[in-house]
Amino acid sequence: MRTETKSTTEWMLLGALGIAIVVFSLCPSRAEAQKGDNAVYNSSSNCCTSSPAFIDASPFATQNGNICSVLNFVLSPGNGIVPATGAVIDARGLPFSRPATSMTCTTANPSPWAGITSPPPSTILLPATGSTPIQIPSTWVLPNYTVLIGEGDNVSSGTTIQAKTTFTSGTDMIDLGSSILCPLQGGIHICNSVAVRNLVLDGQGQLINVNGIVNTNAQTGSYVDHVTLYQIIGTGLSVSGQANDSGPYTNIAYDLGTASGVSSTHCASINALTGTRGIHGLTCLAENNDPPAAVLLDSSNNSIEDVNVMGFYDGILVGANAPAKSNVLVNIIGDTTIPGGLTPVNTVHISSNFTVTDLSITGLSNSGVSGTYSLEDDASGPHLSDSTVGIYALGEKDSATGAYSRFTTSPNAATWAVGSTAPGSGTCARGSLYSCTGGATSCSNNALWDCVPSGSSTMWTSVK
Repeated sequence: MRTETKSTTEWMLLGALGIAIVVFSLCPSRAEAQKGDNAVYNSSSNCCTSSPAFIDASPFATQNGNICSVLNFVLSPGNGIVPATGAVIDARGLPFSRPATSMTCTTANPSPWAGITSPPPSTILLPATGSTPIQIPSTWVLPNYTVLIGEGDNVSSGTTIQAKTTFTSGTDMIDLGSSILCPLQGGIHICNSVAVRNLVLDGQGQLINVNGIVNTNAQTGSYVDHVTLYQIIGTGLSVSGQANDSGPYTNIAYDLGTASGVSSTHCASINALTGTRGIHGLTCLAENNDPPAAVLLDSSNNSIEDVNVMGFYDGILVGANAPAKSNVLVNIIGDTTIPGGLTPVNTVHISSNFTVTDLSITGLSNSGVSGTYSLEDDASGPHLSDSTVGIYALGEKDSATGAYSRFTTSPNAATWAVGSTAPGSGTCARGSLYSCTGGATSCSNNALWDCVPSGSSTMWTSVK
């Protein structure tokens, strides 16, 4: 009697078919996928249940016409899509949905949060836009605990949000919170953890003073990172009001482009706050015009570092509109050598309009032509044309005499220096003082020295 046996190939084929059947039975149905939730294993290790923590916005595109209306539908609490605890909403597939979702928001649906009184917390992932930017007709006001993340801050390949030509004069493209949306805390309306990352804001150079990102109500955990502010004639980044402890504001590039009519243009502004976590990494470029000041610092307890300014009269203007105390500036570069015959930059300009005290500057430079200033101090006097200044520290103002304490490493401004040995025989800035704290021998038996004229030069002379 002949016995039938299956070949190795047949057993392998049956095994593969069995695995395929099992895998197919475990996968979520098409109806479940239409909810927009990613499928994950649940706590019982059974595949698969939908996850409300990460929501794909693409399945909702067929019933809504543009990106703002799609996101508005997903975020509306009445639709039961986003839980009250919040979720990540992935809108990166909307340009490829069938039919493709329009990137032009309308006055009926101007933003993802329009008309929603209590939006849930969310992190929204925006798509790369290429040559078809997301066009908005009015301000996007980001609610409490909202993070907006694009696909990059490159104008040609990242995510671009563009102000439509119908934008209202003097308004903002993005607000971090508002006095209406932010909950009441201690008698004021405060939001937390509101952020914008990895995208481009394009103001289209409109002569209506459109602002870029404005923060007046978002505090701890609120920040901006890797954002390009392009053709914005108003203020690129403005931080004021109740935005204390916000930031840091990092890796920001401001480019005015070919826009004109820029007398009120500023790259960034910090005004009348008790303190922020500072601006760290900022490029300000005005190619064809010379706006008055790139950065307005009219606030206390801030740090601004790694700044490159091109094409503005002043790089950082301190204390022009409000008192500015206890601020730190690090590595500030005024570059006036770019093509186009731009007016030279005063890298840092200390105004005498309001009180400026306890200002510490480290690493200041101006690569411009002769006659420009790396530092213009209208409060205490010095105008330094040095190409580089290692340290410039402006201290307190004496209420009786109006004089400031000051220290600088520049040889062209009077200062009060301290050392453990007697000063050398080199030249010094006339009027400077030097305190020698070493022993009698190292200090040549003198504790205080003065820089006085000596012929056509200057020299240190012992006082006592």
